[in-house]
Amino acid sequence: MMGGGIRDKSFLEREIELISRLDPDHADNNAEYSDLQNQELVVSELWTIWYGERGPLNEQRLRSIEETLGDPSQWEIAEQKYMELINEQCKSDGESKLNLCNWVEPANRLATLLYLMGRLKESKTWCEAILEAKPWHIGALSGIVMVCVQLRDEEGATTYIQMGLPNLSTEMRSARKAWVEKSVETATEQLLQLQSSNEIYEKISKAFSKEIVSTDDDSSSSWQ
Repeated sequence: MMGGGIRDKSFLEREIELISRLDPDHADNNAEYSDLQNQELVVSELWTIWYGERGPLNEQRLRSIEETLGDPSQWEIAEQKYMELINEQCKSDGESKLNLCNWVEPANRLATLLYLMGRLKESKTWCEAILEAKPWHIGALSGIVMVCVQLRDEEGATTYIQMGLPNLSTEMRSARKAWVEKSVETATEQLLQLQSSNEIYEKISKAFSKEIVSTDDDSSSSWQ
C-alpha cells in the first residue's frame, strides 16, 4: 500500500516538543535569545520536519519540484509532480480519500503553487485540508489568509487570522499560550492515534507473515 504502513512517530513527537516551545516562557528556550530569535529557531526546525518527515529521498523530490517554480512555464509539470507525491504518500491502495496526516508538505506547496496560478478556490480547498490534518501548520494558516484576502472573503480572512499563532506582544501573551496549549493537545491526540494505528498494523503484518509461512510449509510438503 502506497500511503499505508507504519509511520515514524518520532517526527510527531519532536513536532509536539517544538510547538510547546512557541510559548515564549518555555523552559527549553534559550534564555540568552530574544523571544523572536527563539521563535525563528523553532519555526525553522518545524519546517525541516515538515519537509523531511517522509525521508531524505522524498524531501529531495519535494525540494526539486520547488526549485522549478521560478519558471511559470514549469508550473503545470510541477502541479502534476506534487499530485504524484501526494497520491503516493497519502493514499492507501483501494482508498480514494487522502490522508494528509501522512505528509502535508507536498499539499502545502501545491496550495502555494495554485495561489501563484490564480486558482484561488482550489488553493483554499487544499489549505483547509492541510489544516484539518495539522491545525497548527503556521504556513497554511498564513497562506489561507492570503487566499481569502484575494478572494475578498473578509469573513474567512478574519476567521483564519483568529486561528493563527498570536504574536509575541505582551498583550497577546495569554492568547499565544492558549494557542500553544490547544495545539499541543491536538497533536498529542494525533500521536496517540498514530501509536494505536502502528500497533494494529504490526499485528496484522505479523499475522499475515505467519499465514504466508504456514502456506509455504503446506505447499512444500504436498509438492511432489
